[in-house]
Amino acid sequence: MSLLLVTLVVAAVALWPGHDSRVRWLRREVEAQGDPPVSALTVDEVADASVLLALALQSGRGMVQALEEVAGVSAAGAGEDLRRVAAALRWGRSMSQAWSYARRVWGPTATAFVVADAVGAPSASVLLDAAASLRDAEARRLEEAGGRAAVMLVLPLGLCFLPAFIATAVVPVVAVLVGTQLG
Repeated sequence: MSLLLVTLVVAAVALWPGHDSRVRWLRREVEAQGDPPVSALTVDEVADASVLLALALQSGRGMVQALEEVAGVSAAGAGEDLRRVAAALRWGRSMSQAWSYARRVWGPTATAFVVADAVGAPSASVLLDAAASLRDAEARRLEEAGGRAAVMLVLPLGLCFLPAFIATAVVPVVAVLVGTQLG
């Protein structure tokens, strides 16, 4: 009797008119309060943008103009960061302060800009080196991840085959040897 009563109460709550609309309204309110989505940024996009920055600077563009032009043609995440850096430079921030508005993945590029600005050297060649080091570091990271994945794939395989090997090869041989020795 009590199970039937509980089932009826649950069904009444679930099927009550307007219940779903209240849940949808609450869900929309929670989604509306969320932070705006941040565009994903890959190391390859940062390296490509660094190369484009080097080319823009080699062609004679100013620092802020190069940042804005590359931001216009780069991927969404890279463009956002470059626009922030360009705006900070326009506001009179130092190079290191301006690059602090970008994400951490820009580290080698930011270091190249800060060092080139501090010593007064042209930053294009340093940016190309930074892009190459970004790509090399990402290639090493992917290679290490592939190695870890290979180990993780082989480990369960070995753990599954070892008992099967013992059950089908070792145990019958030992049984035959023990049987011939005793019999």
